[in-house]
Amino acid sequence: MKQMLCILFAMTLLLCGCVPSGGSVSLGEEEQPSAVTPTEEPMSLPSFMDLGITGYDGFCDVLAAKLIDGSKNSNLSPISVYLALAMVADGARGETQTAMLNLLGCDSVEELRGVCGAMLQELSVETEDSTLALANSIWMAGQEETVSFNGAYLKTLSDVYRAEANVVNFGKEETSRQIADWITEQTRGKIKISEDAMQFTPDTIAVLINTIYLKAAWIDAFPEGATEAGTFFGPEGESTVDYMRRTDYGKTVVQGDGFMRYSIPLLGVGRMTLILPDEGTAFSDLLGSPERIHALLHGGQEIRANVHVKLPKFRFQDRFDLNDTLKALGMEIAFSNGADFSGMGDFNAKISRVLQESFIGVDEKGVEAAAYTMVVMEKAAFSMPEELPEIDFFLTRPFLYAIEAYDGTVLFIGSVTAPDSSAR
Repeated sequence: MKQMLCILFAMTLLLCGCVPSGGSVSLGEEEQPSAVTPTEEPMSLPSFMDLGITGYDGFCDVLAAKLIDGSKNSNLSPISVYLALAMVADGARGETQTAMLNLLGCDSVEELRGVCGAMLQELSVETEDSTLALANSIWMAGQEETVSFNGAYLKTLSDVYRAEANVVNFGKEETSRQIADWITEQTRGKIKISEDAMQFTPDTIAVLINTIYLKAAWIDAFPEGATEAGTFFGPEGESTVDYMRRTDYGKTVVQGDGFMRYSIPLLGVGRMTLILPDEGTAFSDLLGSPERIHALLHGGQEIRANVHVKLPKFRFQDRFDLNDTLKALGMEIAFSNGADFSGMGDFNAKISRVLQESFIGVDEKGVEAAAYTMVVMEKAAFSMPEELPEIDFFLTRPFLYAIEAYDGTVLFIGSVTAPDSSAR
């Protein structure tokens, strides 16, 4: 059950993070139900720690709160970031791994493997009308480098994360094209990759990538003949857009504190959840913290009604450079020369860049969305040794001694108060 909640939450955040602030899901004036009866109490807003949300759910709330502020179009795939970071965390050790596990909401790397393995197993759909596909890969430096990757780590990437492994020369342009081509293939050509995204340096050791592609039809399509132009009231002013229209009879909407939420089912995949601020409520006022994101997705009172939907058609691409965000969320050590990724192999490495680019399109037929998240690893400089005090350890006065076995068992113990050089 917990895993299924994670899956639904992943799809919700992937698809609703880009909803414009002025969309128009509303109850029609002519077909209002005669009685509106709440079916659950309004949800209070406890602190995020009190919510007890861990694992992928907690990661989604935290990341969305950091990256989506309501000022512009946004399309975030938290599951893609999660899986990409998980592959890297599996090769981390010590404080570096602890910091990454804390952000990913798992107590151990074994727990993380279980979560990610289940995601990859269950989040796979391929039918005539619907596709949901996740893919992982690692691209390793192999050009006259003294870089040796750990075989056990690569086996984990293959067995748990189903990651494709490739040995490349990051000093050649063809490597950038090869990686870009792989991303394009996995995302069905929906993302126009930024020119700077595929720029690597001679210090690049590895690039780990997750991709996600989704295409799903509405269970009940919007009638194309009902689409009409209308005004959209955005933060930059008014604009004319094409609105899709339909009426759903006897459905459930949720009225929350300052917002209304409604979900439209997608064939074979899940649903698209739409969250509309109340009239007079600024979209940005509903965002900004994990608690608020959680309330938007889970809080409120259910109302059964005939729902008149007016949804703008839209399509756009988005990009998130995640370095600063991840550092602020506790992963700073992973980007420093003090990072410990010794589980990956016999080399000194740190994260140099985490980037996500994505696409989403919504029309009368359904939804199509794609994203890739790339983590670039590069050589880390050896840290300067810590300055330590100078200590003289001269046994020139009485002292204690012990002779111990390998397991610490004391075999002999004694003291020396008057060494006698004649006892030879």
